Amino acid sequence: MANQLQGLDSMNKKIILKINSAYGFGLVKGSIVIYATLKNQTLQTAIIPVNKNELKFASDIIWHMDNATLKKLKMDNASIRVECFRIPIDKSNSNERLGYLLLKVKGAQTIYPTSNDRIENLSYKLIGSKNCSYDLNLSLLIEDSNDKAIGKSPEKIKSLKWINNKNKNVETSLKKIEDNKHYEENIEVDLPNPDVNIMSEQIDISPEKHEYQNELHFDVDVQQKNIEELEEWKDRQMILFNEKMKTKEEQLLKEFNNKWSNDRKRIEEELAYAMSKCKALAKDLDKMSDKLKERDAIVTAKELELACQKDSMDNKYIGLMSSNTQTNDELSKNIFELKKKLHGSEKMNTLLRKENEELKYNNNCGLHVQELEEKISNLESNLEEANRSCMFFKERWIASVRKINQMYTKFHGTKTDDLLLNNKQNIQNILTNQLVERQHDEEKLRTLLNDISKLRHDMTNTNYLDL
Repeated sequence: MANQLQGLDSMNKKIILKINSAYGFGLVKGSIVIYATLKNQTLQTAIIPVNKNELKFASDIIWHMDNATLKKLKMDNASIRVECFRIPIDKSNSNERLGYLLLKVKGAQTIYPTSNDRIENLSYKLIGSKNCSYDLNLSLLIEDSNDKAIGKSPEKIKSLKWINNKNKNVETSLKKIEDNKHYEENIEVDLPNPDVNIMSEQIDISPEKHEYQNELHFDVDVQQKNIEELEEWKDRQMILFNEKMKTKEEQLLKEFNNKWSNDRKRIEEELAYAMSKCKALAKDLDKMSDKLKERDAIVTAKELELACQKDSMDNKYIGLMSSNTQTNDELSKNIFELKKKLHGSEKMNTLLRKENEELKYNNNCGLHVQELEEKISNLESNLEEANRSCMFFKERWIASVRKINQMYTKFHGTKTDDLLLNNKQNIQNILTNQLVERQHDEEKLRTLLNDISKLRHDMTNTNYLDL
């Protein structure tokens, strides 16, 4: 008996790899298949064609094993290799590996039958993907197959006792399943094989035991009749329920069709009104754009005129400055020459004075003295004339410089500054007016564009509702 129990419990552990969904496969052409390998044992999922970015797998890969092998896998730190392959449309080409994962058995979530633990679904990125990033949403579980939890509905439980040859009582529970909609579950049950040696042994049953067994058979027959009556009542109730559901569905469909037709008419009217409004706004937008173009042309023409006037004023100013520098150069040259002449006359005067003194000391002749005096007087007169001419030229130079400065200050201080200030003020006024007009036009254009975008959004929403 112990050997048989060991044989039944030998494969009582399961490693379950639940693959729920996959993301990032929108650009992949062909189909997708996933292989999972544990201890040189490779299993695969169903082949799923790629038609959108998110793929639903909902497939389980299960490895059956005993407790010892599971402990050995955990001790060896074994891992499950999950590989994703692309199957091309042209079957002559080989499969392309998109990426892989390594999942440790130690990191698997252990689920006990008595606990109501939530299954942890985690997303992993595939390693080794070349261009794109692919994600898999999966969970790795370790489950005990003998103690698997079965879906139960709360009902009254009746117990039956079965007496074997060794006078051991074994209790088995008979449970009614409540009449509940959408209650479906696949249950795997492993039943032990009967022991031939035990059944071959002799069984001694007393008369009291025979009576107990007859009563038990009678209770089972009554219970079977009750179950059959309940099943018939359930079938009748299901037929009535289906008929009521059909009538309600027809009523709801009629109401929905009426509502849909009314909504469609209303949306079509709103769409026609919005289209007419959009056309009017488009016409207004064209007119405003034409006006803006005309105003831009006027502004550019005025800017060109102002630029030409500014260039002419700059040229006049440059010409006056060049003439002023030329006159200053000429006056400086004349003054330098006069200074040279004056210096030479002063030297001649000193020489003549020396000669006069020498003649006075050396010659007592009156004629020479008179001649020398005449010469001296002539030289003095020449000197005075030279000084007068020098003073005259100095005065004329100072007067000319003053006149030039006055002219420069008057011309540039009054006329040019006034003209420049007036021109600047005029330009600033024109530019400010044009900027204000442009801002008003831009605000109108923005409001028009916002209205057009709202209308387009409403049109798209109405088209989507029609579809």
